[in-house]
Parts: sequence; structure tokens; C-alpha cells
Amino acid sequence: MEYDIITIQPTVSDAAHAAGDVMFNLTEIQLPKRAVLLKNVFMEVAAGGGEDDTKISLLFFRDNKTPSLGTLNATANISASGFTGNQYIGAVFLGLTDADARDLDVIDNTALYYGMTVSQYANNARGGSGTDEMILGQSRSKDFTAKNRTLLPDSVFVAGVVHSGAPDFDGTDNVKIHLHIEY
Repeated sequence: MEYDIITIQPTVSDAAHAAGDVMFNLTEIQLPKRAVLLKNVFMEVAAGGGEDDTKISLLFFRDNKTPSLGTLNATANISASGFTGNQYIGAVFLGLTDADARDLDVIDNTALYYGMTVSQYANNARGGSGTDEMILGQSRSKDFTAKNRTLLPDSVFVAGVVHSGAPDFDGTDNVKIHLHIEY
């Protein structure tokens, strides 16, 4: 087993966002191997980026036939066929607070988002902790034959949507997403 950290820097919009807004559109992630296990995700936003109870959904896809979920900082409005054509494989969530509503954003001038599972509690408080592991890419099929020589991609694509809160990313190039992987 090998481990690595892949960092991407997607283009975002500089303005306050609302729940359901596109944070960034499909961005390619080059994988070191065809089968990669995503262990955890972190995001840093230099010069700001959010307030307590902000959560971001990172949506992963195998393809980018429709590379836009919609206009940055507007409601995600990709068509159902466009979404399906991109071959959605899963999502992870990033947040600034944990399940007990403790503020995890402790650096004054940089917002640090942590991987989490999203849950709803009886008192309507949202929170969670930890990241579910997810497979990015896949190995070749066990029935790989001369007849079935389709090569699987060495990359996947990720897009971001604001899940809750009203973050302002304070620039277009100050977001970095760090993916901790095993392969």
C-alpha cells in the first residue's frame, strides 16, 4: 500500500454563496493508479471563506461530458441526463463545525474545512464527524479479455456545491482541496 496527498485548486467565485449554489465546476483529479481509496479530505480557504455551520458537498464523477453543474455562485441546475452522463460515483462533505456544533475553524485568516458525514439531529442542529472512505477509479474487470479492452480512466472529476451556510471565498483562486489517498 502506498499513500499520497493530491491537492487541487479549483476556480471559485468571489462573493457570498447560498445553499445549493455551485462552488466550483468539474475539476480533474489525476490518480496515481486506476484504483485509489480516498481516506480523507480537507480544504483551506486563504483570507476567509466561511462561518460556522458552513458545509460543502464535493461530488465525484468518472467523466465530464457536461463539465458544468451550473453558473458559479448560482443554483446548481445541471440536467438529469447531464448529471447521469458524468457518471456520479459519490460525495464527501466538508464543514467548519463538528457534530456537537463546536467551531473547528480556529485560524483567524484561513478557513479550514474538515471531512465529515452530514446528519440531522432532533433539535435541527446539523453536524457530523469523519469522512466515509470512497473508491476513486477502479481496477480492471476480472473478466478483462481481448474482447473487452476498455481502459479505465486514470483520473476522476470533482465539483463543489454549498450544502449549507453562506460562505464567501474572498477570491477566485484561494481554495485548495487536499485529498488523502491510499493505492
